[in-house]
Amino acid sequence: MEPGRPDVLGRVLEFGLAAVVVLAPWPLGGVPPGGRLALEIAALALVAVWCARGLRSGVTLPPRPVTLGAALALAFAAVQALPLGEPIVAWVSPRSVSIRADCRPSDPVDQAESSLLGVDARSLDGPIALSVDPVATASALRTAAAVVGLLLVATAVGAAGGTRRVVAALLAGCALEALYGLLVLLSGHDRIWHLPKVYNLDAATGTYVNKNHFACLLAMGLACGLGLILERTRAGAGGTLRARLLTSLDERGSRTALLGLLLLVGLAGLLTSFSRAGIAAGALGLALAALGARAARTRTRALSLLVVAAVAAVPLVQIGADRLVAQYADSPEQLESGRLAVWRDTLRLARAFPVVGAGFGSFAAIYPSFRSPEVRRFYDHAHNDPLEALAEGGLVGAALLVLAAGSILTTAVRVIARAESALAAGLAAGLVAFAAHGLVDFNAHIPANLAIAAVLAGLLLGQRGTWREA
Repeated sequence: MEPGRPDVLGRVLEFGLAAVVVLAPWPLGGVPPGGRLALEIAALALVAVWCARGLRSGVTLPPRPVTLGAALALAFAAVQALPLGEPIVAWVSPRSVSIRADCRPSDPVDQAESSLLGVDARSLDGPIALSVDPVATASALRTAAAVVGLLLVATAVGAAGGTRRVVAALLAGCALEALYGLLVLLSGHDRIWHLPKVYNLDAATGTYVNKNHFACLLAMGLACGLGLILERTRAGAGGTLRARLLTSLDERGSRTALLGLLLLVGLAGLLTSFSRAGIAAGALGLALAALGARAARTRTRALSLLVVAAVAAVPLVQIGADRLVAQYADSPEQLESGRLAVWRDTLRLARAFPVVGAGFGSFAAIYPSFRSPEVRRFYDHAHNDPLEALAEGGLVGAALLVLAAGSILTTAVRVIARAESALAAGLAAGLVAFAAHGLVDFNAHIPANLAIAAVLAGLLLGQRGTWREA
């Protein structure tokens, strides 16, 4: 970009990312096909602008391990979905062939179907692929490609200095989600937009069906928002008491106060979600953001955070904080009777497809074949993102994901430990909160949450010039 020449395409990317982080959760977290398609189209449009800007003035890319790991993971998912034929699949993943054979009807049934259809019924079976559900794998690949595109765009925006505005938009979006969830909960009008609310009627869920996924969004957004607030207050921390007071009343101070109000509303929504893991992840994110900004050194900041937390807890106290306490007390028993059994089943699934996995996105199709008798509910996900990635991607897919995601998380931990940038620490804390929640849930399979995590990762990696490299 020539000096003094406005970066119009850069501003378009910045505005587009801000719109994505605010709007992506609105269609039920992007889970319905229409919402997911809209997110993918938005990502494609931003990637097109990113390419145009790159041809014009160049762009900053993520570190090589992240870029390489993400690209190879997408290529591997494509290979999983390809119709490779039985000889190749039998050599690479014999369990996929045996499962397909077990699903074929007996000869009498096959003959009856062929007679009824007028053609050989077996000729209608598609070519075999490494994935036990190639359609689901292709669908997962499409969404993953959009998320990687958002990562690339966010890296460029972070490098161009647009991080603060995108984070402010995310904090505002989280406050809107929390406010909407609180209004639905307190009014008794059990609807999400125009649809009847069927699940979690006694908890705030925003525009999400599941309270846990709503809580994960807030956990990420609040940590980033706190980092932004602490960066702004750090800039005006010097001088006399009178100077600091005057600073708090000027335009900059008013904007910081508004951000604080948004943080308060978002925190109230998080607490009234009654999501045990989500609230724990949110508390972890806020604590790490404060630690990374070294906010604990200033008594005023620490006291301000305590006041915000106390005010945010008022709706929870009115609804019934004892309920949340009881839920935490019951956590070990519920974990043993539910998710631990599913995790053990998922490990057996992973051992059945050790090298290339059952296919990304195929968990819902293959898990019933490995479900323990005591698991009576339907699980379309393992409620543990790393375990599900191992089962669906095998050692190859898991290694590629570790190369990309592991590099991002390593960077996040390093940023928090160095405490050189409050804003970067907030981004890093939000990513850690997302990863921690993924150990007991499946937020990586909620399009809006995964997309926002990718945006946070890109923003963090894009401004890596502001903190020293290892």
